[in-house]
Order: sequence, then structure tokens, then C-alpha cells
Amino acid sequence: MDYKTKPTSRKILRNNAKIFRQLFGFNETEPFDPLIALEKLSDVFTGCTYQIIDDDEFDRNASKNEMSFCVQNYECEGYSIYIRESVYTAAYRYKDGAKLGFICHELCHVYLLSLGFSPLSSQGYPENVIPAYCSMEWQAKALSGEVMLPYEATIGMTAEEMINEYQVSRGFADTRLRLE
Repeated sequence: MDYKTKPTSRKILRNNAKIFRQLFGFNETEPFDPLIALEKLSDVFTGCTYQIIDDDEFDRNASKNEMSFCVQNYECEGYSIYIRESVYTAAYRYKDGAKLGFICHELCHVYLLSLGFSPLSSQGYPENVIPAYCSMEWQAKALSGEVMLPYEATIGMTAEEMINEYQVSRGFADTRLRLE
């Protein structure tokens, strides 16, 4: 499910990626590790937490194809990220680029929400219905791509070089190459 939010552009998100990386202690060129950032989440964003949920329990609370999700904490200010255990395990043990990307995506939701990119209404839409620049999902995907693959540092790199250097999925690398 996607929600409409205030518009932004990839250029603005690219600039925000630099700030996002700094918040979690990463410079502009080094590989970004979402697992390290996850551990720092509550220090960077007050009231924000995360939980790793057993896959069976996760399936009872989310759709079967969901890997992770972010919701507002109503007890306190902030947000909670919930991550399927198999996703966290693959990210931790195998540095699986796709799984690291899912975690980064949720961290980006927290960041964007903190900047005021919240839903404009409670009405949700199927993906690809809202124009990308107003889509909460597109914005989080685009920002996570910019965070995981810093634009200036990856100019001229091949997809394989990006995958090896930055531990990202093929999809992240291919999308980055289309932006040149």
C-alpha cells in the first residue's frame, strides 16, 4: 500500500542522502551498513525502535510478500520498524544486498517522516497509482538507493563493481546505472 505525500525530486533526495549518512556516522563515499544504522536508530531518532519478528508471527501481522514495515508509535513520538527474521538473518549472515536494501528502505521512511513527508490522507493506494514524486514508497526507495550507492562515488562504476563494493542488489545497481 502506498500513500500520497508532499512532492520531492531525486535531486533533493540525493542531497538528503548525504545528511542521512552523516546522521548515522557514515561519510559520503564509504559503504552504508543498514544493520549498524539500525542499532543507532533510537539514538538518531528519539522514540524510534525496531523489532525482528519470527516469520510466522510476521505473516500474521503483514502480507506474505512484505519483508519489513514501519508504523507510527502511538505511545510515544517516533516510529517502529518491524523486520521479518529471515530478512534480518540474510542481511546479517550473508550481507544479502536485497535484504540490506529492505532495511535501509524502512530507515529512510523514518527519516522522511521526520522531515514531514507524512501521508496527506489516510487513504492508501495500490503501488504505481500515485505519481512517483508524491509517493511515499517511491521516495523511500529512491532515498535508500541514494544512501546505499552514493552518486558521486559510483560515477563510472559497473553494476558488478557497485554490488561488490557497496553490497547492494542487482536491482539497486541497475537503477543507479540508469540515472547516469
